[in-house]
Amino acid sequence: MSFTEQEIEEFKAEALELLETAEKGLLAIDEGADYQTAYNLIFRSIHNLKGGAGLMEFFELQRHTHELESLMVQYKGATAIPKAKINFFLRGIDAARLILTGKKSDFKFTDESKSDVKPEPPQIENFKIEIPQKVSVTGVSEAAVAEFISECEEIVDRVSQVLRLIESNSYKKENLEALYRDIHSLKGSAYLFSQNTLGDIAHAVESSLEDVRSGSVQPTRIMLDNLFKSLSEIEAEVQNIGKSNRPVAAANPEPLIKKMAANPELAGVAEKEAENTSSIRVPVSILDNLMTLMGEMVLVRNQVLQFSSQSEDLDFLNLSKRLNVVTSEIQNEMMKTRMQPIGNILNKFHRVVRDISSDLQKEITLNIFGADTELDKSLLEAIKDPLTHIVRNSCDHGIETPNVRVVAGKAKTGSLNIRSYHEGGQVVIEVSDDGKGLHKDTLLKRAIEKGLLSSTQAAGLGEKEILGLIFTPGFSTAETVTNLSGRGVGMDVVRTNVEKIGGTVELSSVAGKGTTTRLKIPLTLAIVPALIVKCGGESFAIPQVKLEQLVRVDQSTDENAIEFLQGVPVFRLRGTILPLVDLNKILGLPARPLASVSNIAVLNGEHCLFGIIFDEVLDTADIVVKPLNRLLRSLQVYSGATILGDGSISLIVDVAGIAKVCQIGSDRTKSDEAQLHENESKKFVELQEFLVVRVNSPTKHAIVLGYVHRLEEFKKTQIETSAGQQVVRYGKHILPIISISEQLGYGKRAGAETKDSCSVVVVQKSGVLYGLEVDEIVDTLSTDSEVETALVRRKGVFGNLNTAEELIVAVDPFEIINSVFKDSESLSDQEAPVELVAKAVKKKVDSNAQLEILLVDDTVFFRKNVAKIFEKAGHQVTLAVDGIDAIAILEKDPKKFQIVVSDIEMPRMNGFELAQAIRSNQNYASLPLLALSSRADKDYMQRGLEAGFDIYLEKLQPEVLLNSVNQLVKPHRKAV
Repeated sequence: MSFTEQEIEEFKAEALELLETAEKGLLAIDEGADYQTAYNLIFRSIHNLKGGAGLMEFFELQRHTHELESLMVQYKGATAIPKAKINFFLRGIDAARLILTGKKSDFKFTDESKSDVKPEPPQIENFKIEIPQKVSVTGVSEAAVAEFISECEEIVDRVSQVLRLIESNSYKKENLEALYRDIHSLKGSAYLFSQNTLGDIAHAVESSLEDVRSGSVQPTRIMLDNLFKSLSEIEAEVQNIGKSNRPVAAANPEPLIKKMAANPELAGVAEKEAENTSSIRVPVSILDNLMTLMGEMVLVRNQVLQFSSQSEDLDFLNLSKRLNVVTSEIQNEMMKTRMQPIGNILNKFHRVVRDISSDLQKEITLNIFGADTELDKSLLEAIKDPLTHIVRNSCDHGIETPNVRVVAGKAKTGSLNIRSYHEGGQVVIEVSDDGKGLHKDTLLKRAIEKGLLSSTQAAGLGEKEILGLIFTPGFSTAETVTNLSGRGVGMDVVRTNVEKIGGTVELSSVAGKGTTTRLKIPLTLAIVPALIVKCGGESFAIPQVKLEQLVRVDQSTDENAIEFLQGVPVFRLRGTILPLVDLNKILGLPARPLASVSNIAVLNGEHCLFGIIFDEVLDTADIVVKPLNRLLRSLQVYSGATILGDGSISLIVDVAGIAKVCQIGSDRTKSDEAQLHENESKKFVELQEFLVVRVNSPTKHAIVLGYVHRLEEFKKTQIETSAGQQVVRYGKHILPIISISEQLGYGKRAGAETKDSCSVVVVQKSGVLYGLEVDEIVDTLSTDSEVETALVRRKGVFGNLNTAEELIVAVDPFEIINSVFKDSESLSDQEAPVELVAKAVKKKVDSNAQLEILLVDDTVFFRKNVAKIFEKAGHQVTLAVDGIDAIAILEKDPKKFQIVVSDIEMPRMNGFELAQAIRSNQNYASLPLLALSSRADKDYMQRGLEAGFDIYLEKLQPEVLLNSVNQLVKPHRKAV
């Protein structure tokens, strides 16, 4: 019988799913999961594949799976399968995959393994059916049961019609094929819902039809009579199930789905099996066409909105708004059809890790978190190979053999963790191991040996650049070439493939502790949010996922202007020298002087931040990505094109391509940045940044800009009351609203009750968001004025800023929050790790011990105030503006300092990277490290511990800070 291409592809997809399910069951048994549950899953998958292969005339695959099924029978009543046999069956599954794709397999069934052969199922002529009097059902939803019963009834109707055709001798071979397929489907569904009696009947009918279907015998009257009787029994059994309203027979009180779901190894399979009972199979080509049409619909929507904004017809305006809402909803639902859980590929790594660890004689445990995170199907396929390479690298290069780990004081079993989660409109996938990590000296030595850089260049590289050598083509740390590694083809290809789909790859490592590779992937490539800008009379689209921020520069001021360094435009951005590129220059337009007011888009160029100067911001929009014509694909600065709302065409900027063409970040070394920083930023780093607000006081007040999370304007109708506290529902959070005026004792401003809205400064403390209500948000302030604390007599106030124009009160938002919520940490549902909580440190300060402290913080306000706290306690403090500055100071005198106190969020090298760099350098790896940050939520604290910090504190708790420093340094002094 001939089958359509679509039918064959559907069978292959289903066959691969069955093989994957059987593989998961074998791995679950190997890891000690419930044996009988996993065995039933394996056997049923192989059996169903055998039936499907025969139905679709994949006869070689049918023979192969029949052999596997026969060998699996001997373990039916066992409690375990020997490890060697598990390996045998896994190789058999691999061979089945090869056969399915038309390739040859050298897999052989050994004679000694065939101890038992499964007996043939009972034929319909002698099969007797006993229907239980009662059917009890638990554990499966009524909707799923109703779907199952409905499917069974449809099958009964179709089978009845075919049997009547056979009886009248007016049937075709296609009718027999359809009959066989229906009975096979009925059997699988029955066993899935633990309806063993119904499944046995269908199995017997299926077996009796095999000879008729093959054409070796003709259907007889006796056979037809028995088939009709069996169909009646099937119908009665289905009705009996329906009357019970519960889908599990008394002979099996705990359904397979429930047992599978209780087992973490099989939970994903259980969800898929349950889902299949209420879903339909749709060809991917149809979904692709729908997505294309959806893209065109979005374009039309954008054009309608553009036209309606210029129309005075209110009815048309309302219709266009409604069209916008409906189109957005359809777009979201359409996107879901292409989204698949990332667990579909992550779960396959259990087998990969098992095989590699076996080959390398290592013990490795794989842990997967966030397997339900969804990603576009096309992107899922694109990251499969890069992830596989990263996992293999961790197993081969990263995790040590058991004896080496024991000598190093580690558990003999290595740990490999894969985490996936959504962050900032992207999917982040982290692959981390607790292996030997990457050693800076080893990387540099290997790079010099391979001629990838000179000794002079190596001396100028920072921590990030050294780790970046891993991505250099031809680079490998393997001592010998094996089937796993050593050929120098790997991480460079990983980064190239990830960047092709608009993603990024980041690497961090601590020598002796492990390595983490972080992939950031866009959710989809079909429809993406973008910023539309204008330059040289044309419009361009910048994907928002690459956009860090927008800066408007007034060239008339000296403090905030574009400067030129050796002829190259640069901009000072919070302590970082930002290289700039004029978009006109990229377009090949004539050079022009800078405008009095310039717009800069700060972009993430993967290896560094840089800015693009453009003329004007036009709009933000969801754009449909159209590929460039093949004649234009050589232009590296564009990744595609889109049609805007006015019908014009806009080219999409390729951020990574621009960075490459303009050689941004490729040749810059640590020494270059250090020199720029040293020569150009002295004046800048002394400026402190504040947000200026008005409260019910004649004097303006200010909040340190580093505290500010967001600025919001809420309508009074949005404010609700919970247990006497004013709150606003803020996305998924409940935002407490605290009046600064009331907490500072100023009272409410006259007429405040008549206003229909309020201004709120959102700050974050211990992972929880709080809203500080002010009367007005005035402006931001950059000043070199010191905060005077001598006259402070009020809680919630740092001191006064004595600027040239006026006196401004500096507010302490954390103290204001603490005055309202005595134990503000209790509002967080994420309790910090005990070993990192500041209140765990209770010993008093040893005032006689003078310490040399290296304080690292990019915010001038915090740097100065924390330094004062230490200096008043009698300590000597050396200041660094970020991680790179700190490393340079440590390199000059590694033995000078007794402790490093560092902020977390800093430019160039953040606190996590600094801790990892310190721990990986033998000259100062044992230095006590204390993290001091306004970001003190559970996730940040845990990352701090993993990076190498000993304690993680929230900023500006002087007594706790001093006690913590003393507690960390005291044992270090004793050891010395």
